[in-house]
Amino acid sequence: MKPIILIILTILFSVSVTTGQTTGRNAIAVSEKVKSSLNLTGLDENRSVECDTLRYPLSGEIIYYYMLPPGVGYITGNNSYKDKVKAEYFASFEVGSSISGMIADFVVAKSVNNPQITFAIWNNAGPDGKPGAIVATATKSLSSIVTDVNSEHFTTVTFDQPYTVTGPFYAGVVLPTQLGDTLALWCRKHVAGYNGTAWEQWDNGAWYAFNNPDSWGTNMQTTMTIHPVTCKTVAIDEHADPDASVHPNPATGVVNITTWKSAEKIRLDIMTLTGNIAYSRSFPGAITNFNIDLSQLPKGAYMLRLSDGKRQHSQKLILE
Repeated sequence: MKPIILIILTILFSVSVTTGQTTGRNAIAVSEKVKSSLNLTGLDENRSVECDTLRYPLSGEIIYYYMLPPGVGYITGNNSYKDKVKAEYFASFEVGSSISGMIADFVVAKSVNNPQITFAIWNNAGPDGKPGAIVATATKSLSSIVTDVNSEHFTTVTFDQPYTVTGPFYAGVVLPTQLGDTLALWCRKHVAGYNGTAWEQWDNGAWYAFNNPDSWGTNMQTTMTIHPVTCKTVAIDEHADPDASVHPNPATGVVNITTWKSAEKIRLDIMTLTGNIAYSRSFPGAITNFNIDLSQLPKGAYMLRLSDGKRQHSQKLILE
């Protein structure tokens, strides 16, 4: 079992309290620093989608743990065991939702080399339901995360391609590896009766739950401040205008669009099912037939919307 220290932050200095361990990694302590919840604002104001920031805010007392000598570092971040990844397991999911991004709340961020930090989603296709393949990623510079921490802000990332949830998954952060670069997350303080959801990847590539006896032990039932943002379309209804048509559909790239004649410009929006605009253009209202090339967009389902402010046409578009 790994060794631990508990840190609860209520005042400006830290008092270490040793937590007894019997097997696995070395002893740890908990901080005197306690995290206050911040309001999440401006994450998604598009009324065409319904989004949820999973597990925010965390229940319980939010603190962080650090290692006691001879160990160095943090349970939820970089440490002398050279852990590679810190991740959270999400067993429940909503069919039809997709993960568009992630919010992480770091307590420690130090940058010397300013590497790009990878945030990722793993499926559970590994042995015995452990993390398998990476299915979505986004990166952010470590220096920008340092700025977030110093400003007491969340770190937010948006995936290039949303991941459609099909089963349990893991969400986490790949830790920096160069000397002087450090990250650590806040986490929920261990209490008896709570079932922890925190996982980590060791330097040998193996995955372990924090509460595994070979890791931090059964007395480490915690959850880290990693919050995937899941969205589903709830209010983009298909509305057919009799003078509008789109073909072919499904399409492989070039799409032909016919519209009504208008005295105003006609705006075309191609939106992902999470409500993000993937393609947008305006055309003179006198032009009623045109082609657009969407071959640069990832394959998948989209919503196409035509509007001149008075009339509107919207329908689903499939790119193959």
